[in-house]
Amino acid sequence: MTAALGDLTLGPSRHGIVAVIVQLSDLHLFANPSEQVHIFDELVTALRHVNKQCGPVKLLVITGDVFDTASVDTGLATHRFAELHRELRRALALDAPTIIVPGNHDRRRAGIIGPHREGLFLALRDALGPEAWVHGCNTPFLAELMPESIVPMPLWIIAYDTTYLPHGLLSAGGAFRQEDLLHAAARIGDRHPDWPILVLLHHHLVPTPLTDLGPIELGARTNAVLRWGVERVLPGIIAHADREELTMTALGAGTALSTLHSMGRAVLVLHGHKHYATARMLNGTIAGQGDVILVSAGSAGVAQAWHDTSEEDAARLWPSFNVIDLTDDLLRVDTWGFAWKTAATQSRRPLVRARREGSQWLVEPVPSDYADPGPRLVQNRSRIQLEATADGRHWSYTCERTVLPATDSPLIRYVEIVSGIAGARCIMNDKGTEVPLPTHVHLDVGGVVHFRVAAGLCRTLARAKELFGDRMTPFASVGLMNRYHSEEACLTVSGLGDDAITAFASATDLGTGLERPLALRRDAAGELHASYAECPPRTLLRVYWPLQR
Repeated sequence: MTAALGDLTLGPSRHGIVAVIVQLSDLHLFANPSEQVHIFDELVTALRHVNKQCGPVKLLVITGDVFDTASVDTGLATHRFAELHRELRRALALDAPTIIVPGNHDRRRAGIIGPHREGLFLALRDALGPEAWVHGCNTPFLAELMPESIVPMPLWIIAYDTTYLPHGLLSAGGAFRQEDLLHAAARIGDRHPDWPILVLLHHHLVPTPLTDLGPIELGARTNAVLRWGVERVLPGIIAHADREELTMTALGAGTALSTLHSMGRAVLVLHGHKHYATARMLNGTIAGQGDVILVSAGSAGVAQAWHDTSEEDAARLWPSFNVIDLTDDLLRVDTWGFAWKTAATQSRRPLVRARREGSQWLVEPVPSDYADPGPRLVQNRSRIQLEATADGRHWSYTCERTVLPATDSPLIRYVEIVSGIAGARCIMNDKGTEVPLPTHVHLDVGGVVHFRVAAGLCRTLARAKELFGDRMTPFASVGLMNRYHSEEACLTVSGLGDDAITAFASATDLGTGLERPLALRRDAAGELHASYAECPPRTLLRVYWPLQR
């Protein structure tokens, strides 16, 4: 009997065929070689666990950004990846060829700076030989229907190269050309009408959470002239041209999605690009249309900071990958995160549960709670007392941080990043030392730490406009990063006065990027309390309030 879709395990399908697919994305080989040695070791370990727990893996797909830059030496790059690829395949005991599609970092320097380069993927194809089907080596033709002979399961697979940008100096985005998709669809025709379609590409087709409003991040080593051009000149010519989403989504996505619906089959799209594991369901609305599920993978080779900072001890997302169980009538997608500093520590969380009926996906909501093997906290609390600076343009604040681990928790170290606007300073109360922001603070596990941030937040709209121009938001905020599962996480804010009436709160899952409203309690003393019982790991609590005119 088939198990409930909300469970972590699904029973056999009507036809008893189970196809397990592993999706890796955004490996960014050479992004941080010293750290990636450990990340890739733990990735291989995690894949061995997948092979044991999920049964034989039928297919490995890599959805772009294999390398961190297209300007790397091709001989060295392809040799290093070939070595890693052999380890990945051994861990999965894989027989079928890996399918690899390119990402923007495989085509451009730093993923954004032209010209368009194809040499690296051509060399990769030659280096891997029959072990992999390396897509993107036949431009300007962009879509390819995988031959039935190399697909060891009853489904159609379309690989699409969204990275083809033969013109333009700057862009991390991609494009979807209708004719290429129609060409692949025509080759499928009405053959095997009960087979679903799997589409592999790098760029996302709908905006992804958490990053969709963020500015383009060029990195600390970016040429000053280039930075000035991206941050000042471009948005002066084209509104929001300095924001990632304007140039990151695949151009032509709306037409592509309509075409996928019109193919009259259930479609599963796997992509990467933004380093967050997310899922979307798009129902067909016209008779005969099929449903489309879009699944994004996190980065399997980078431990991404949740904040734009170079502090390596700050909280970061675990590297992760997706495992897809696709049968004739059932779909399960789980995201597997893994620690790169603590050996053999993994987290498996559900992302999608669905049953397929013909061309439709019947989605079952996944549970919001999931088992996490990391340390556990009894309490994670931040008490923030705000006070206006003498000039009235900024907020300073004192912070009291309490981290109480569970009695059986191995946690002995908790590092927190402290950030603020330009010119802000952090003063540690116990030592009296003063450092510029951003910085990191080592909390006292089992105790209390006090620090003060001087002029760390904008208080007025005018000051925010001075610092950020049109990038400004009319709200100030403070946050509490909950790195580990906590029985109670609580962010308390005082000192807002009348502004407390209009304050609000949120909780952001830094694994999926989902930010949702969080109840904010106001007590008789005027303090604001944003509390989250049984708070999952890697959750960011925030309290917001409007800036003053």
